[in-house]
Amino acid sequence: MTKKKLTVTAGLLLLCAGAAAGIFCFAGSKNAYPAQTFYATVSKIEGNNLTVQGMDENDVNYRGAYWFPVSEETEITWRNKDISIEDLDVGDNISVSFTGEIFETYPAKIRQVEAIRLLEDEL
Repeated sequence: MTKKKLTVTAGLLLLCAGAAAGIFCFAGSKNAYPAQTFYATVSKIEGNNLTVQGMDENDVNYRGAYWFPVSEETEITWRNKDISIEDLDVGDNISVSFTGEIFETYPAKIRQVEAIRLLEDEL
């Protein structure tokens, strides 16, 4: 094999190995999206679903209206104490930590909320 062919072959092998490693890392991770957190005011509670309005303190991308389901895996806390969705009221200020995509609907839909923190002084 010539030196040029050997260099090209080695380069292709390194490229393929890097791509394979990236695929395995992506497939092996719990979620390909990093966790995001924003602040919101609860505007509607329907069973285990919340509709919230992002606060002005957020980045411009998180100031709109959002809808999301609250699952059994969603951690809901107030001052590091576990609470339930029944402890939340319309008008409460919360922080919402989520992973995954936001669906561009109105209100925007978040599929996977990891944690909700009640920001009120009193429960």
